[in-house]
Amino acid sequence: MGHTRLGNIPTGKKWKAVVAALASSGEPDTVTFGIFSEDVELVAQTTLEAAKTGLNRALDDEGLKYTFFVLTQLALASRETDWKVRLSQVGIDIPDETSPFALSAEIHKSIDDYLLSHGYSTDISEIAQQAAGEALTSLTAEEARSLFGTGERELQAAVRRLSTSRGFSDLGQRFFGRFMARFLNFYLSRATATHVGGNKFQSTSDISKFNSLLERHCEQTARIVRDFCGEWYSKTEYREGIDLDNTSRFMAVAVKKLQSELERQRKKV
Repeated sequence: MGHTRLGNIPTGKKWKAVVAALASSGEPDTVTFGIFSEDVELVAQTTLEAAKTGLNRALDDEGLKYTFFVLTQLALASRETDWKVRLSQVGIDIPDETSPFALSAEIHKSIDDYLLSHGYSTDISEIAQQAAGEALTSLTAEEARSLFGTGERELQAAVRRLSTSRGFSDLGQRFFGRFMARFLNFYLSRATATHVGGNKFQSTSDISKFNSLLERHCEQTARIVRDFCGEWYSKTEYREGIDLDNTSRFMAVAVKKLQSELERQRKKV
């Protein structure tokens, strides 16, 4: 350990390029890491295989299913004149002076309360909650701002943009992209620890660069469920209304699509 370096972040989004960001670039003044270039393929393969298998647990995770259900209810509520009424049904309270970050906190609270009475929190449900908050704030924060700050009406208008089939496709891809980034990072850390003794970032700048690359890769990976999210959301709401049961069935298919994509990537490493 101590002889490998973080060079320039690759512009490509292939998984092997993400892992290669942890390996030696041969350039001076770069930061030390704990993975050698010859280990890149092994770590890349091991991570994808472990993550694909790990997603089996996500198929039945109550927190993951309920988190996505809450996102559907948020999008649908934004269409209504008084969206607070519908949101109150899933335990979300919107104050008059609010923001995307405050809404994210309310979503976390809503999911935590649900899990307390219907099960228990898992690492997958925690990742899902974080992914939902990040996806929502990243897609609404800019639009929710006005000359007078952020209020309830500005926030509702920003969320309403996500309530169409196309808008929900954006939200679904961003959610699953952030979910997969955190999920893969967990297994990547375990793979590097197992095969090369672990890796340590030396600065917050290094962490930011690597996470940015990982997020870009995973958002591209999540394109496989992008159209599926929007089409399912639109058709299901029109035909029968979205509830937790049909959201759970949707999630099972979405997770299997992600597993298939990880397998495809693993074969290309």
